[in-house]
Amino acid sequence: MVEGHTMIKARTTALFLSLVVAASPFVACNNNSDQNANSQGSSGGSATDAGASSSSTNNTGNGLEESQTPPASAVDSGVMAAAVVADSGVAPVEDPAQRAGRPPAPPARPEMNAGARDAYRQGLSAAQTGNLAGARDAFDRALSSDPRAFAAAYNAGVIAERQGQDPQADSYYQRALTIQPDYELAVVARARLLVRQRRVAEAVQFAGGIATRYPGNFLVRAEYARLLVTAERYDEAVNEARQILRIDERNVAAKLAVAEAFRARGRLDNALQIVDDVINGSDPNHPNNGPGANDARVHYLRALLRIEVNRDVPGAIQSFTRSVELDPQYAEAHNNLGVYLLQAGNVPQAIEHLRAAAALAPSWAKAHLNLGDALRAMHQYDEAATELQRAQSLDPSMVEVHYNYGRLHGEQAREIPSQGIDNLNRKIALLQQSQQAFERFRNALGPQFTNHPRAADVTAQVDRLTALITRTQTVLQREQRRAARGSGGADGGAATPSSSGAAGADAGR
Repeated sequence: MVEGHTMIKARTTALFLSLVVAASPFVACNNNSDQNANSQGSSGGSATDAGASSSSTNNTGNGLEESQTPPASAVDSGVMAAAVVADSGVAPVEDPAQRAGRPPAPPARPEMNAGARDAYRQGLSAAQTGNLAGARDAFDRALSSDPRAFAAAYNAGVIAERQGQDPQADSYYQRALTIQPDYELAVVARARLLVRQRRVAEAVQFAGGIATRYPGNFLVRAEYARLLVTAERYDEAVNEARQILRIDERNVAAKLAVAEAFRARGRLDNALQIVDDVINGSDPNHPNNGPGANDARVHYLRALLRIEVNRDVPGAIQSFTRSVELDPQYAEAHNNLGVYLLQAGNVPQAIEHLRAAAALAPSWAKAHLNLGDALRAMHQYDEAATELQRAQSLDPSMVEVHYNYGRLHGEQAREIPSQGIDNLNRKIALLQQSQQAFERFRNALGPQFTNHPRAADVTAQVDRLTALITRTQTVLQREQRRAARGSGGADGGAATPSSSGAAGADAGR
């Protein structure tokens, strides 16, 4: 869900939904061409194995960076410089890149040995078929065969994240950076993992340190700029990005950082213009020919801005779809596409993309929250409850889950006939669970509830449920008396409604 800087107010069918920003690629192969690329240009870096563009600007790591204002409707060691021998009488060697005004190139990257490469490719094949355990084992074997196989360490981290093992993922990312300290994919992945864990200041410090040590790695520096946006340090973010653009005016990642800073400041038209220019290029007669035309993140940001600038939901769906086409491993794009498909009434396709988001990022509570809501819309209540329980176990502070529980239990109650003692008991229990869930939502917000956009709705729901529970209890009492008369028993032997209708509330108790 897009939390306007915490992405959580985007909603469909009056429920909380979640929108966000970032990609999750594997590195396709660890050979000289894909691991020793110069990251200085906008098209350098490693290729992915998921059919995405080979531009390194698509390789944005697999953490979850969040930064969207919600829709208003119901509904991302030292620099290798020239060596100077002190007091030796040898003149310093001038670096050609420095002469041209560019920072020194990033350090060279080691090739894997043949044995590690074989295991690495086996890991990629296993990952593509969904065999996560086999993929991780193969990447571990690659590391055992060649301790310098930094891409294997990175991919093992991606797998660990998909297995819901974030501490192990962090360990793998740090191992990759121990081998190759400026490896941009590991930098991005670890930084976004920290952001998802709400450790934004730590992420900024971590990425900023590497960006400072390796100023020639523009992908790391652009990610640092984006993290500065997340930390609401907008002037610093724009300054960092513009330093990159002075040297590489086509650098897509840096332009994205500027656009995100503008967006965060409310300059939505400026942000959308940057994104459109990056996609279309300078020739109006040949659109979709810019440096970011095949960059999943660019289309992702365009989708968010289409919503925020023009409330263009069909256009946003089109852009999110393009983002997923370019990078099928982009969990946030799957998530947001699912949210807006749900808003548009395409529930089956929404569930498909929300399942993909939850599978790609199983430790991401918001993906499970949204999937639970979509399953509710399909009346798959048991599975919906399971997803809401998962979301709450991953993030106990997520108050929105109580609201969605309230709607879930309320809809379940409506489908139960208001006839028969067993049905009425079950109906009352669900109505009580719904009421208690809404009350938990209200109580969790405390004083902030008064100004919350859902305050009026929740208050009305609680009042409505109170009246409905009372009416249903009255019907139950009549049914119990009728049953007692029919069996020859006394009226006083009927069970009280409260004894059968006091089932526990949602999983937040």
